[in-house]
Amino acid sequence: MIQTPSYTQIAISAIAKKLDDNHPEIRAKAAESLGKIGEETAIPALANHLDDSHINVRLKVIQALGKISSEVAIPKLVSTLTDSNPTIRTATAEALGQIGGTQAILHLIELLNHDPEPSVRLSAVQSLGKTCSEDAVPPLVNSLKDKDIQIVYFAGHGLAQINSEKSIKALIKALEEPNDKIRSSAAEALGQISSEKTINCLIKALQQDPSPEVRTNAAKSLGEIGLEEAIPALINALSDEEDSVRLSATDAIGKIGSNYAKI
Repeated sequence: MIQTPSYTQIAISAIAKKLDDNHPEIRAKAAESLGKIGEETAIPALANHLDDSHINVRLKVIQALGKISSEVAIPKLVSTLTDSNPTIRTATAEALGQIGGTQAILHLIELLNHDPEPSVRLSAVQSLGKTCSEDAVPPLVNSLKDKDIQIVYFAGHGLAQINSEKSIKALIKALEEPNDKIRSSAAEALGQISSEKTINCLIKALQQDPSPEVRTNAAKSLGEIGLEEAIPALINALSDEEDSVRLSATDAIGKIGSNYAKI
């Protein structure tokens, strides 16, 4: 019995033909539509246009492959990892983050270690966090030491997204780093995780860290975790010399108190 193609497959075939249209706007829209449909069968047609002469078409093709989110697309995307345009490399990193898996992580680590463009490395860091894989923990820990402050922040955020024993230990250790920005990122990320295991190290940071930014983030995170054991340290922080610390401590005490008032 001959199987009739579904209407979806007929639509994919029709739209794929528009990837060869003379007008770049139509080619870009065709790629975007194939991404919205999200079927793996569109990958070969899209991959054939990763070298399109128009940058917007190439971007839409890469984004579509990311939305389809199949590891089948990863070998196709490898060619765009070395594109001379950093916007293309950034989009590729985002697509790899959407796809996930071991191969995607390996390529993202490669970008993170060797790409000279901060925007590309930032995209790689954000994508590694989205994979939620423990394989991403070591490169994210290394990225906490990046010179770019945004990368440092998102490295901490990525470790929080992974939220494993390994990532929590790495963030606690980062609270002892000499660099204020690393400690600040770690203190904020630990609040995003909201693990009861981190309360003691955050109290220590609130009480002893020389950086007002770290103390502020430690107070915020203690409020997010919401354990009343943190209240004595937060009350002491109400006398901190820095306005931002006192403000965060006040807010944190209110959050914790509201949690227990509802019980």
